[in-house]
Amino acid sequence: MKRIIQLSLVALFFVLSSCASKYSKILSSKDNEYKYKMAEQYYKDKKYNHASELFQSLFPYLKGTPRHEEAFYKFAYSAFYLKDYESASLAFSTFTENFPNSSSVPEAFYMQGYCLYLNSPKVELDQSSTLHAISVLQSFINAYPKSPKAEEAKALIVKCNQKLEEKEYLAAKLYYDLGDFKSSHLYFDLLLSDYPNSSKSDLYMFKTVQSSYEYAKVSVPYLQEDRYKQAVDECGDFVAQYNNSKYVPSVQEIKKHSEEAINKIKNIINEQTKKASKS
Repeated sequence: MKRIIQLSLVALFFVLSSCASKYSKILSSKDNEYKYKMAEQYYKDKKYNHASELFQSLFPYLKGTPRHEEAFYKFAYSAFYLKDYESASLAFSTFTENFPNSSSVPEAFYMQGYCLYLNSPKVELDQSSTLHAISVLQSFINAYPKSPKAEEAKALIVKCNQKLEEKEYLAAKLYYDLGDFKSSHLYFDLLLSDYPNSSKSDLYMFKTVQSSYEYAKVSVPYLQEDRYKQAVDECGDFVAQYNNSKYVPSVQEIKKHSEEAINKIKNIINEQTKKASKS
């Protein structure tokens, strides 16, 4: 059995070497018509690495001919099928610039944005590609509002915005978890401003209330009363705006503790005033 496996591996090695040698000869060939024919065949056979490289090598030869457009189109899609979305997006963008009168421009325009969307990284990472995707997809919608792809582009923009919203939320939550309640209040407030129609808007406002309350607790004594009052005001605003939210009981609890803290501070001040007047 071991001997059979060894022989199979040797046979596979020679097959792969033969294929590599054949492709090298095609790539280095001076017969551009033959190279074009093989590029088309590789593309048809879904061997996109070879097809892409051959098409690219043929661009100078094909430039100015009707076949240049088709070759560039397939070159862009080769990158897409290889899941090299950054290169694919650039290729589709270049296609629209090089062939502005092509009937394939709307599709290439959409594919540029779609590839940027697919290239968007995890939410914790830099979202430049996501922002770029939104820009390109919105430009596509503006240019081709009646395109069959317009609704898909809108759906992708929604997903991109959800990712950006999640990133902002994680940043605000990090400040809260680190105990920087002043910053967390600011960031949750910005979330409310940036995404007023979010399904999580009550959560963001609740976190601003929590941040105000926690900030008051850790403040120096002479600033605590005003900061607890701010928390109480924000509790009232929350209940008025989100009276059916699941966070209402927690907000009412915060309001209760804040008012108790304010009364305690007032009692201490009154006691201190009385002592001062007697002395």
